[in-house]
Amino acid sequence: MTVENMSLWDSVQKTDPSATKQATVSGQKITSISGQHMIKKATEAFGPVGLGWGWKVVEERFDKGGDIRKDTGEVIGSEVGHTVRICLWFERDGKRGEVEQYGCTPFTYKSKWGVTTDTEAPKKSLTDAVKKALAMLGFSADIFLGLYDDSDYVRQRQEEEQIDKAEDKEAEAERQRAERLEWLKVAIADMEASPTMHALKALHTKFVRDSTRRQETAFVTRLARTFDEVSAKLEAKQ
Repeated sequence: MTVENMSLWDSVQKTDPSATKQATVSGQKITSISGQHMIKKATEAFGPVGLGWGWKVVEERFDKGGDIRKDTGEVIGSEVGHTVRICLWFERDGKRGEVEQYGCTPFTYKSKWGVTTDTEAPKKSLTDAVKKALAMLGFSADIFLGLYDDSDYVRQRQEEEQIDKAEDKEAEAERQRAERLEWLKVAIADMEASPTMHALKALHTKFVRDSTRRQETAFVTRLARTFDEVSAKLEAKQ
């Protein structure tokens, strides 16, 4: 039952890196995913919007926030936020499912140009709600689980997408294999050049972590052998 329950999640959790971009929200750096990309993935999973899946706006409102003031303290307006609540529905295996989520966007706010009103706020809130609802089903879960904060994971996903999109998948896979072997060669050379045990241990830990992320178990074994060999040489010098 667990495998069945996770079948949809497992099939849609990985995100194409080309559909992402780095953004800063409230001073925090995040990975943003294209709403159109998530809609495409949902269409692949359920069918066209309106037939296999879709959404209905349950609630929409504008909420008054705090005062907007000049640098002198004079109140010149109020912040306003736009909120939409949707019910996203989908058909799967002859059954209908529903997910409710909210989308929120600043509508009136203070910017460096003064009081600003974003007339695109309703559209942005709707996109936000749809993305959040799909995320609850597992779409682009790797982003929402924080995996895109790991550069090794992103590199792995880029390699997978390159193979998937290549006209000659075998040739692309072989090219990537050659690159990985070159990476291992450089990693071993760096370990062999370690001047101290501390430096050796640090490199070994890093390279094993990278190899594990790449799912290269043979690399981990080769790195361990190099670690033992270099350790013995360093201890002999003491």
